[in-house]
Amino acid sequence: MPWSIINLGVLFLAFGLLAGICPCNREQPRFARRELADDALYWFSAIFYADLGGLFLKAAAQTLAPTHSAGLLAAIAAGYGWASHAPLLVQAILILLALDFIQYWLHRLFHGRALWPFHAIHHSAEQVDWTTAYRFHPVNFILYNTGAVTLVKLAGFSPLAFVIIGPFNLVASALVHANLDWTFGPFRYLLASPVFHRWHHVRDPSVRNRNFAPTFPILDVIFGTFYMPKGILPRDYGVEGVPPHFLGQLAYPFVVYAERLGLAPATKAARAAA
Repeated sequence: MPWSIINLGVLFLAFGLLAGICPCNREQPRFARRELADDALYWFSAIFYADLGGLFLKAAAQTLAPTHSAGLLAAIAAGYGWASHAPLLVQAILILLALDFIQYWLHRLFHGRALWPFHAIHHSAEQVDWTTAYRFHPVNFILYNTGAVTLVKLAGFSPLAFVIIGPFNLVASALVHANLDWTFGPFRYLLASPVFHRWHHVRDPSVRNRNFAPTFPILDVIFGTFYMPKGILPRDYGVEGVPPHFLGQLAYPFVVYAERLGLAPATKAARAAA
């Protein structure tokens, strides 16, 4: 926990200072955004469900090897097979590539009608900044983050390789949401930039249903979902119908599903999530 607080402090200062030098949206506050408190609550609440990966792995082991699940779990915990014998840097790169591919397609699923009510919470931020990276409904986080990592761990990579990519993921996730006008120029197809991902957060559905890759935009190029027009910066973020604060947002998806099933009268929430 102390290191997590220190990391947040460093990111808070670094991205706040950078936003004063090269902002994407100059009208946004550099530090104290009005949605900062809600994002902080999402970060804190994740402490209670971020480690569900162990339960996911146990369930997977019992499904794949009912009579040898303990041995399989031990092998996963230590790393096994070809994946664990590759150099650690190679393993780390392979993990990042595998996670990006899985999360690209999971991300597209969350933009479909069935799962959108959960993912709409992430898109509800009207002032997108680095703390928006923590604004995930627990169901969205568990399926998109924990579920994807569990699948990759089944391949047998060394646990140390996952530790190595930890700092990269921490910074990269915050960076792509930061209020910066960086496009990464000739490397725009290699690594996700703040401008690349901020286009994904605009209010216009025809634009926000693009740029799904968490880290490697080449996936969007390959599958025809890349969008980053030159010389234009994104603005006007958010979605309609989502409540403005934490508790209402946690309940929002279930309200939408109740309305869809006719268990509650239709409201603006259901219409916006249609």
